[in-house]
Amino acid sequence: MSKIRERLESLESQLSKSLDARTVSRNAKLPWKAMIIREVLSWRMAELSGSAFENFERDRLATAIVLTRAAMETSAVLWYLSGKVAAAVDAKAVGDIDGYLMRLMMGSRTDSALMQPVNVLTMVDHVAKEVDGFRHQYDVLCEYTHPNWAGTSLLYLKHNEVTRVTDFAQNIRNAENSKSIGVLNLRGCDFFENSSGWQMHPKFFCWFLELRCRHGQQKTRCVRR
Repeated sequence: MSKIRERLESLESQLSKSLDARTVSRNAKLPWKAMIIREVLSWRMAELSGSAFENFERDRLATAIVLTRAAMETSAVLWYLSGKVAAAVDAKAVGDIDGYLMRLMMGSRTDSALMQPVNVLTMVDHVAKEVDGFRHQYDVLCEYTHPNWAGTSLLYLKHNEVTRVTDFAQNIRNAENSKSIGVLNLRGCDFFENSSGWQMHPKFFCWFLELRCRHGQQKTRCVRR
């Protein structure tokens, strides 16, 4: 738990309070969009992971595991975005990355005025292709998140077959296994950190600027940073 606390403190210390688009690029919006997504995901990750950690410490397991699953999804979004950016840079072509950026920024399943979001399972499976067991662990957390056996009877009831009396309480059975599963997956912070370095690489910005100017998408002169 101490290592998780250290990682959370590190993440919180790096949260950006503002982002001036002019310092990112005066000629292209793609780097700015990618940075915006990265920063909001960082804030979301810090809040979800921090709250999950606090609830694990208090043995409020249902709450902690639900928050941990949400944190895993957040790390999957950044991993997915990082893969899209890397593919565009390797191919030296913008392709459809702007569409993905907009869907990640403005996606909604309930507001028809917004864009169709990327399915979260698509992004989870994207991580699972490179990280063994990621999808399985995500599915395990889903069992606690949904009102299935793991998220209800396992956590809150204990039945005595002899007396035929059922008792109810928080973590009434041995909850260490459930807690261990949740805490292990809270280390999704590792996946998040491993996916968050691309945005700092200057070649990312320079390449997008040059490519957009080369294709005549911007009339202003490209500026290297």
